Amino acid sequence: MVSGRETIPSRLFMTSSDPSKEEILNRLAALEEENQQLREKVEELEELREENKRLRAKLRWYEGPHTPPSKDQSDQEESSSSDGDEDDGQARTDGGTPGRKTGHDPEWRDAPDPDREIEVTCDCCPECGEQFDESAGVSPRLVEELPDPQPPEVTQYNRHHYECHSCGAETVASHPDCPDEGQFGVNVIAQAALSRYDHRLPYRKIADRFEQLHGLELSGAAAWHATERAARAGRCEYEQIRGQIQQADVVHIDETGIKRDGEQAWIWTFTTENHTLYAVRESRGSDVPAEVLGEDFAGTVICDGWTAYPAFSDNLQRCWAHILREAEDAAECSFRFVLTSLSSLSTYLREWDENSTLSISLLRNAERWSGSFRPESANPKTTHVRGFC
Repeated sequence: MVSGRETIPSRLFMTSSDPSKEEILNRLAALEEENQQLREKVEELEELREENKRLRAKLRWYEGPHTPPSKDQSDQEESSSSDGDEDDGQARTDGGTPGRKTGHDPEWRDAPDPDREIEVTCDCCPECGEQFDESAGVSPRLVEELPDPQPPEVTQYNRHHYECHSCGAETVASHPDCPDEGQFGVNVIAQAALSRYDHRLPYRKIADRFEQLHGLELSGAAAWHATERAARAGRCEYEQIRGQIQQADVVHIDETGIKRDGEQAWIWTFTTENHTLYAVRESRGSDVPAEVLGEDFAGTVICDGWTAYPAFSDNLQRCWAHILREAEDAAECSFRFVLTSLSSLSTYLREWDENSTLSISLLRNAERWSGSFRPESANPKTTHVRGFC
């Protein structure tokens, strides 16, 4: 809209008190022309505004396709309202999800490439029913979905038998996808092992999962046999790792008690710079490292103070964490022993001489040192013992 005289050409203003009809018509024509120009400018601005909106939406999608559309606006409002304010570190009480802390960079997952695109269109306005001529923009949204679970694929391998006419040897033809034993393929075996050792599912739950997702009926015993086949299939790689560990100069060994089928067992860990080997055994004795590393192992064993290790090798290095722990325990025991001894000596001197200055001094020092002693103190306990000495 025209809001001032300066926006209208000077020729449009009357120059006399009695304008003629021709002047009025010319003036009206000039106003109509300028009004049309202003209409075109407004339409151009509306087009630019819509294009700016589309570009902002596309920019938001490229920066983070999983970001809510209102994030940019909310971030701007939060940054403008929190300027000069310090984060009090308190949790939100409005039920919303707490945002990331100040100083932490946001983490966005990379947008995957779509496998297909679907054009979502609309023919008319849902409010008034007006027909749409063309789309004013596109707001893409990525949706990641899992395909429907597929039923098992059953394949029958007709393995032909042959007999050599020269030597009489019998041969059964083989196929790389046909297992030598059992009726389950590689994917079933892999899924059973993953469910058992990564998802920690019992065998009955593994069988239920196969039936619910794929309609594959198998028992808990069949799931167990599948994991056993997976273990046998990986035996070659297992032996290769063990061979590498046997040649290492330094091996870290530790054992932890577990329950296997309700019985006590031990999971042994053998770790080098590049490899880690696990062995589950019923024994906690020196026969296990002798079995895994070999009785002629010449490297250094880093371990705790369990008696099985010196029975296996003389070349040991005690774990420093265990050494520090035992030193603290020894210091604490020594400290308690010194306190007890001083208290007993003070009691004896007091019985011998009630006014004994030495007895009073020993008793006061014992009480002072006992009050200053804290087992959870970060300082080594040997400091207290050294102070007594």
